[in-house]
Amino acid sequence: MATQLLDFTAWNLRVRAIDASYEWSWSHVASTTCIAIGTVLCVAGAARTDSGGRGRRRAWRAAAVLMAVLLADNVTRLHEHVPHWPIVYAPIVVGLGVAMAAVAAGRPGARLVQGAVGLLCLSLVIHVAGPKAVSALGWSPTSLAFQVKVALKEGTELAGWVLLLSGLSRLVPLGVRRPRPAPEPASTATRGPGYAA
Repeated sequence: MATQLLDFTAWNLRVRAIDASYEWSWSHVASTTCIAIGTVLCVAGAARTDSGGRGRRRAWRAAAVLMAVLLADNVTRLHEHVPHWPIVYAPIVVGLGVAMAAVAAGRPGARLVQGAVGLLCLSLVIHVAGPKAVSALGWSPTSLAFQVKVALKEGTELAGWVLLLSGLSRLVPLGVRRPRPAPEPASTATRGPGYAA
């Protein structure tokens, strides 16, 4: 948020690397990196959850798929070319929240995950409703109020991904849990030639 307002007040949004509305600003790159790492953690969570936790494994898998979709969108900016994109995008975020709640239920890191999903939902609301609210109040894109809206949207999104990453790193099981193999029956010694019974 601070870098967006600094770029606006000091350089009139000329420094693209810190302009949060620019597609490849530092905050966009940081969010994309968090989503990529989160996707890998969800895949690892699905692979490392033992067979007794089938519901949790399914939740990990669902989270991995939804994170991959969000990652692809964040890289391609596909939603900017889809009319009424919030109708498609909102269920993905809600689905991710449900999957994360199932993964985190009763485990350390659950509150981090809940807070992260809340921030991501807030960012989505600001992204959808913010421009209309700012426009209704008569504030132009060159006004400080509009830039505060941009900074809040990007700031809550980045904070959400960072918190989600922190929570996921606490939830992923540390090793692959495989059931122990059953002990083999003791083999009888082979009697060699000339052995007297």
